[in-house]
Formats: sequence, C-alpha cells, structure tokens
Amino acid sequence: MTPDVTVVVPTFRRPAGLALALESVAAQTGCPPFELLVVDNDPGAGAKPVVEAFTARLPPHITLTYLHEPKAGVANARNAAADKVRTRYIAFLDDDQTADPDWLQSMLSCAARYPAAVTFGPVRAALPESAREHTAYLSAFFSRPELGQTGYAETSYGCGNSFIDMTLIPPERPVFDARMNETGGEDDLLFGRVRKSGGRFAWCAEAVVLEHVPPSRAQLGYTLRRALGYGQGPITMARQENPVNWFKVAFWMLVGVYKLITHGLLYAAGWITRRPNRAWHLDRAVRGLGKLVWWVRFRFYGAAQL
Repeated sequence: MTPDVTVVVPTFRRPAGLALALESVAAQTGCPPFELLVVDNDPGAGAKPVVEAFTARLPPHITLTYLHEPKAGVANARNAAADKVRTRYIAFLDDDQTADPDWLQSMLSCAARYPAAVTFGPVRAALPESAREHTAYLSAFFSRPELGQTGYAETSYGCGNSFIDMTLIPPERPVFDARMNETGGEDDLLFGRVRKSGGRFAWCAEAVVLEHVPPSRAQLGYTLRRALGYGQGPITMARQENPVNWFKVAFWMLVGVYKLITHGLLYAAGWITRRPNRAWHLDRAVRGLGKLVWWVRFRFYGAAQL
C-alpha cells in the first residue's frame, strides 16, 4: 500500500524531546503504513544521531526520511518539509510533543468524515514538577483550547498537532511565512489564504498530543514574553497587507490600550488580594502592551537562538 500521509517532526536542538516524539510516532496503532520525515533545523545537524539510533527500532510499516535544513528558522523547517513531502496529507508534530497511540488514525478518520484544508487536535500541557505557582495559568497557556466534539470548525491554531490536506490548501508557495522565522506565527499566512479561498478547518477531538513543558519555560518570565509577541499578532498581519492597513493597526492599538488598562487594574487588585487567577489578568495586560509596542521584535526560534 502506498502511504498517503507523512508525519513531519521539525526539530531544533532538542534531542531528548525529539526521541520522545519519535517513540510516540512509532507506537501509533490502527493506521496504514505511513512516512515519517524529521527536519533537522540545526545548522550543525545535531538531530542526526538521534534519528540514526531510532532507525534501528523502526517498525516495518513506517518509512523514515531525515532531512537537514541548515537555514535556521521555524518557517524554513516547515517549508522544507512541504517541498519534500509527496503524500496527500502532512501531520505535524512538534519536537516537544508526544502523540497518543491513536492520534494518526484519528486524524485520518476525521479527514475522511470532514474533509478540510487543515484539521487541528487537542494539545494538553505536561508541566514539570518544578512548576509550583500559577499552575492553572501555565497549563492553560501551553494547552490548546478544546472545541468539543469532532467536526468542522471556524478556529485555526498553530501547526503543532495539525493535519494538512495538500490538495485542499491554496497553491501559493512558500506555504509558510519566512518573515516569521524567529517569532512564530509562520502559519498565519497559510491559514489566512485558506479562509480567503473558502477553505475549511476541522477539529479532531480524539487526536490528542501532550506538550512537555521544560522548567525554563514553566514560569512567568517566559510566558509573559511570549504574550507580548502574541499580542502583536493582529498588527503584524495588518502591516503585512499590501498596502499596510493602518486602520486595522489603529484599531488594534485601541484594543491594546483597553486590555492593558482593564486587565492591569484587575491584576493589581488580584495581586493585593492574592487571587489565584491574577496571572491570567497579567497575561492579558501584557498582550495589550504588545499591541502598543508592535515595532519591537521578540525572537524565539531558529536563528534567534544561534
């Protein structure tokens, strides 16, 4: 049987996480033969030993390909995968995620019942033991809001735990926005094209992955920096329109002022009374601030870490 799906795992200097992700892919049950593509985005090809060690334990129904993309950047890694893959479907799994055993079969079943350009599944945070404070907020921050039962959806998310039908997405290339290589949000361009062309999104409630949060990220110092970057997202999209949509920029800046003031005051009250949900308000206030400092670049991926 010719495989119709490729599981793609982009990776950048996370050998332990990559090993766990690959083991979870190897443990998939109930699915037909499939391709597995590891895209090593480290210029030094640091993932190659992990892939070589894994190859010896590879089940016979999985065909593994190692691809080195030395130009660091999350969009570069995903675009290299999109150019390499020849199957109809791409299932993206990040190198800090592990998939449930029925993850891939659930995605394939969902695609058969609800054909869509992109299907998303739940992402649930696995916090480290060192996370003792603001755990409810941290768990929600690293998890994906769940939409209920499987079916069509209006919402799009990030590429981790996504399932793309290459025959239903718009034909423009590159698929992912290289301008967002170091900040994330590289998939916004693709999802915007899908919406504009009348394409559909779907939600597969059964396709669950865990995101393993390292201690260095399970703290407010990291999440609030990411929140600043997330807050910039709508303005970044408006600035990438041709010509720049300054009306949207002004609108989102006003939204930023509202969020910064409203949630800033709620956080201050929560800090005084030690309310357990105060970190949530701080996060929203910082996202509002991000809309007011939209020219500042926050870098998290690829070349930014070299």
